[in-house]
Amino acid sequence: MEQGAANSGQASMGAPTQGKRTEAGDFRFLARQPILDRTVQLHGYELLFRAGPDAVFAEMGTESASQSIIDLALVLGAGTFTDGHPAYINCTTKHITSGILHSLPKELVVLEILEDVPAEPEIVAACRQLKAEGYTLAVDDIVSATDRMELVELASIIKVDFLLTDTRQQREIARRFARPGVKLLAEKVETREQFNDAVRMGYTLFQGYFFCRPETMRAKALPSSSISALNILRKAFEPEIDIQEMAEAIRHEPSLAYRLLRYMNAATRETHEVSSLVHALVMLGTDEIRKWVSIVVAVNLAGPRSKEMIRIALTRARFCELAAVHKQMATPDFYLTGLFSLLEALLDQPLAKIVEEIPIPEACREALQGMENEQGKALRLVMANETADWEGFARGCAELGCIEEDAWQWLVEAQSMAKTLVD
Repeated sequence: MEQGAANSGQASMGAPTQGKRTEAGDFRFLARQPILDRTVQLHGYELLFRAGPDAVFAEMGTESASQSIIDLALVLGAGTFTDGHPAYINCTTKHITSGILHSLPKELVVLEILEDVPAEPEIVAACRQLKAEGYTLAVDDIVSATDRMELVELASIIKVDFLLTDTRQQREIARRFARPGVKLLAEKVETREQFNDAVRMGYTLFQGYFFCRPETMRAKALPSSSISALNILRKAFEPEIDIQEMAEAIRHEPSLAYRLLRYMNAATRETHEVSSLVHALVMLGTDEIRKWVSIVVAVNLAGPRSKEMIRIALTRARFCELAAVHKQMATPDFYLTGLFSLLEALLDQPLAKIVEEIPIPEACREALQGMENEQGKALRLVMANETADWEGFARGCAELGCIEEDAWQWLVEAQSMAKTLVD
């Protein structure tokens, strides 16, 4: 379980219980934190809950918070919040012994037995019955090879906290439990080095912030393909865009040309068929050119990396853009702030090196460096949700001058857009 950890995994979602807008007391908010496989592709999400604007997880307690996740999953289906991927749901002693878990869709959920659930006969028997019915069980926060053995033997997924264990313990647990039908999940993996070590030990699932951090910060040269993509992005953010020059630059990058035409056709499909780059660029106008070129370049820079990283970057970008609309401010700098917030990880380069290749707008650069401008406030707000930092989320809404229900609607819209573009 990784709720509220500032360094835990990423993407998140909020949803009202009914309709697009409801009273504050009817809102139920979720954060979702991605779980990835060895190829850094999405495996599933752990769902973390907040009841509403006046309650944080810690105040509610594990019982009521997990109960609300279960209630929501029963009503809407866990796949609603995970795009059909497995939903890891925290389960307490009460949940396991009450029988409520039997109502969850077994094909969509992983029942995560929390660290304070004892391996008592009644609990072990209930877990054995759940497994017999086809539910996937995971045990959380295993820190030794002898921890809660009766429950571990029933689990298909064993979660090991990489902040609470050292390398020796991690390796010992892997040796003890690695067997057919069992997956080892390393959680709170914060660096590429930890990820690589875990892979070598035999771990196959991973949860943490590692995939959004640069793999290395040494001053190596940027690949020519990245420089080309960044040059196109630079052209898009010049005061006056030369349409013919930009179209010519894009033509020399076939993958960019294909993606850009695809996205532009999607944006204009209700009115016009876009048959050429020049046609598309003329139709879209300056702001839309900048937005769509940013999206295509981000996808291109990511290469074979995790789609989840791109999904997060695009979610942040759209969220920040909606915040700009709320503030009645120009949107491009907000959009780029969200998009560029993962640029270091996408290029494995420090920001100072990247800005040598592309003139990032000053307000965007300041926000990315942690300065207290409006763009930075919007970025910190969406990142607070990603880490289930509910107090930080409430504080961020106050700083940005918005109500929490509006911020949740921005999140839902941003995630929907990102899913459409990435999938």
